Amino acid sequence: MSDDVVIIGGARTPFCEWVGGKRGDGKPGGLLKDYSALKLGEIAIKGALEKTNTSPEDVDHVVMGYALQTCGQAIFGARHAGLGAGIPQEVPMLTVSRICGSGVQSIVNAAQMIKLEEAEVVVAGGMENLSQAPHVLRGGRPEYRLGRPPQEGEALSANMEDYLFTNLLDGFCQSFMAQTSDEICKRKGVTREETDAFAAMSHQRTANSIEQGIFEQEIVNVDEIGYRDEDHVVVDSSEESLSQLRTAFGPESLVTAGNASGVVDGAAAVIVKSASRAQKDGDTPLARIISWGIVGLEPAIMAYGPVPSSRKALENAGLSIEDIDRWEINEAFAGQAVACVKDLGLDIEKVNVNGGAVGLGHPLAATGTRLVLTLAHELKRSGGRYGVATACIGGGQGIAMVIESM
Repeated sequence: MSDDVVIIGGARTPFCEWVGGKRGDGKPGGLLKDYSALKLGEIAIKGALEKTNTSPEDVDHVVMGYALQTCGQAIFGARHAGLGAGIPQEVPMLTVSRICGSGVQSIVNAAQMIKLEEAEVVVAGGMENLSQAPHVLRGGRPEYRLGRPPQEGEALSANMEDYLFTNLLDGFCQSFMAQTSDEICKRKGVTREETDAFAAMSHQRTANSIEQGIFEQEIVNVDEIGYRDEDHVVVDSSEESLSQLRTAFGPESLVTAGNASGVVDGAAAVIVKSASRAQKDGDTPLARIISWGIVGLEPAIMAYGPVPSSRKALENAGLSIEDIDRWEINEAFAGQAVACVKDLGLDIEKVNVNGGAVGLGHPLAATGTRLVLTLAHELKRSGGRYGVATACIGGGQGIAMVIESM
């Protein structure tokens, strides 16, 4: 019979506004702009190893999510992050992408490896630097030889492409990610007032968590940048102030800059072990992984992904909505989160109690790991037993994980 799988602990970097945006206080973003996703991943892995007293030599595998591969060495992904963190070169390392679900997917991969007895100790996480998303020149290979790209001052043969903007659009359904939130809100009858009320709550809860140091135990510094430097949140957000913001896609849209997730940079990692190995090592695990659920759905309503994936994860766990003490739902957009909360029939006092991505930001592949880590700490803090971490995924998927506090 396969062993239980447990999360020993983990760490994340601060999540900081990307260089193309404004912080919550109105100042320019970019605190982490000079740290590649691989470097941020390295820092998160080091932090997770240190916080759990795990030796790099004890690691059997590294799995890191990386969605929008932005840096010059992106192809090496998890390999460079793991090696940089001091994990021996003999240890295999895997980069995965399930876009916004990558940070949960990496933990699923870790659990599967342990269940299959391929590993006992796995580092799992996600990393992202959206500030470093490049502008690219497509179609230039016939003109520019390998290793000889156009140089400063040369006239370009074609227009540049904004690689970040391009990937906000799902070409299959011809919808921007934000439009999938508007679509599910339209189908479920979510109003602008409900959306802004949820967003105001997210900003307020996030600001409170930062002020009270709730996230301090899960954050490691990036040089001098620490837990009080998480800067997307707008501290004085209110329903009234949010209602004054212009919508992104015309009068029927609900999405605004204030009720959508923040574009931020960051990374997160957790240490996952077999229960027997954890006992042997004398660990006190944070949580046990009970189940997960991964689904596909109509791309035009990808934002609805948390609903079917959570139902599947709960079914796999043999649990019901009523059994769950805390929920971490990625707030890709406030309207989308409202639709999911309403359809699942959740008590809002159990959902994102320390804030969410509208206030904190959403560094794509890092978010899922952050959700699971924050959830595990919150269950411990509140005395809850079961929790669900879940996210929608661009392209029309959803992912959810059920954990039990230990």
